[in-house]
Amino acid sequence: MKTKFMNLTRAILIAGLLSVSAKVWAEDCLSGLPDSLRSAVEQDHWKILSPFDIPSADWKLWKNAHQGQCPGVATGNFFPKTDSSFVVALIQGEDPKNLLEKVVLLTQKKGQPITEIVVNPLQVSSPSLVWKLPPGHYAGVDGKRAMISRDSFVFEKVASSATQFYYQGSKLQSFIISN
Repeated sequence: MKTKFMNLTRAILIAGLLSVSAKVWAEDCLSGLPDSLRSAVEQDHWKILSPFDIPSADWKLWKNAHQGQCPGVATGNFFPKTDSSFVVALIQGEDPKNLLEKVVLLTQKKGQPITEIVVNPLQVSSPSLVWKLPPGHYAGVDGKRAMISRDSFVFEKVASSATQFYYQGSKLQSFIISN
């Protein structure tokens, strides 16, 4: 009896520690996004996608493939007229099986946030994630090829489909990299 109680106590303690560390990590993964930009997108009930919003099976795949990256924010040199920009995955809704999601590009001009919608709001049963790719040569599943001279980003439905986005000049381009 004493052993069962100790095992239960240990399990509760470990679960509590994991929960606290996950919360700290979730907040820490957003720490690279300036507060002024964060507040520019977290309006009208939209919130930045966090690890807590991802189904556990998807989270395991994401964590293994993108160690240390935030699933809702990608930081890079995406836009031609700025050195640093952010791609942010946003969700809206209380039911995790019935969410609205959209993706925005955030930059700053003269200290003011500039927001551009990259993926229009759409209804989903589980959210997609964003991550950064460095400049380079890339090819889509449809045979489309691109030589990309700045960072690009991927909008991915884990274990399903992914689309790579990039700017060519000031025009946003994309191609499917998995389906």
